[in-house]
Amino acid sequence: MKIKVIICAVILFQCFISTIVYAEETLTLDKALVTAYENNPRMTEVRKGVEAAKGDLITVRALPAPEVEFEIGGLKKNENGKRRTNLDKVGIQQEFEPFGVRGLKSKIARNEILIQEESVRAVWSEIYLEVRENYNKIILHKKQMDLASDNLNILRQFYSRVEVSFQSGKAIKNELQRAKIELLGAEIGYLNAEKEFKVDKAKLNLLLGREVDTPFDIKEELKEEELQLDFKELTHLAVTQRPDIKQEELTLDSKGRNLTKEQLSRLPSPFVSFERTTTDDENDSAITIGMTLPLWDFNQGGVKKAKAEKEAQKAKVESVKREVILDVYEDYLAAELAHRQFELLKKSLEEANELLRLTDLRYSEGEIDFINFLDQVRTANQTRIKYYEGLFSFINAISRLEKAVYTSLRKEEYLK
Repeated sequence: MKIKVIICAVILFQCFISTIVYAEETLTLDKALVTAYENNPRMTEVRKGVEAAKGDLITVRALPAPEVEFEIGGLKKNENGKRRTNLDKVGIQQEFEPFGVRGLKSKIARNEILIQEESVRAVWSEIYLEVRENYNKIILHKKQMDLASDNLNILRQFYSRVEVSFQSGKAIKNELQRAKIELLGAEIGYLNAEKEFKVDKAKLNLLLGREVDTPFDIKEELKEEELQLDFKELTHLAVTQRPDIKQEELTLDSKGRNLTKEQLSRLPSPFVSFERTTTDDENDSAITIGMTLPLWDFNQGGVKKAKAEKEAQKAKVESVKREVILDVYEDYLAAELAHRQFELLKKSLEEANELLRLTDLRYSEGEIDFINFLDQVRTANQTRIKYYEGLFSFINAISRLEKAVYTSLRKEEYLK
């Protein structure tokens, strides 16, 4: 008896632990965004680019590697038939760059770090949009499953009514077959919505850097958002906040510094060397100070190339700014359109809900026929689905506009 009690207790305990382990996580949008920022593989990859740029800065700040020279004896044999094997001479030479060149190289390398940091922000803006879009898609498809389930229940009840009428001779076989086809179509619609729901959950898991089948649930609903936009203000935000513009401006700054570096490279490059000689006829040390002179071309080729690269980059900055303004304009118009469409869909939803209520009542009372019932149910169901699709499109249009200006229009802290 005691053994049975112990076994039952162990089984209950295991069931309790399993329930805790396999319980679905309730994933909020805030938690999804934070997790994606920390764990998304693309974020990890682009952060390593920052570390690599920091390594380049360390290299640039160091002096050029010194040259060390050793001279050991000679190949000619002496009178005794032996070759000299003594270390006769040791020399060390340290070269230096023209004044100011090393400082300019360091500033260019620091700019590269800043460019890589802007790459992190640029990649994050893409992932931010993908996470919000996939998260809201899950809510949308969950709602579509609910609507498909409601439609399925309506058509099941309708099929039962037609079947009863057919058995009693009040309905013809064609009506029963049509009702069966509509019912099967509703079941297919539910299965499709369920499949899309599962696929979007898998996509979101990948964005969060997790296994595809990691279980989670979402309790949030699609919510209507306010849209207060000013195109001039959005354009100003984009030009001052967009990572791609900042990258191009930093590159322009580096090109300008590179031009100055090439101009300074026309100056002599000094070097210092130390030499120690220990031969039979000489035992002495010497320090040599000298310089290399760019006499043959005066670095004209390097200066000309650097000047052309600077001018080309300057033109690119202006081109990118114009493209960004166009992006903002397109997304601004798309958000306005989505907002207007959603306002119309809200009115349609009210009519659809009332239509569905009256359709069921009038068919039950015999006021409308078989075909009218199916058409009105289908119209009401499609309108309800379009309402939620319109709400999703509106929310997603705001997210795309946020990406275009790299600023949260929802007053959040994710894009900064």
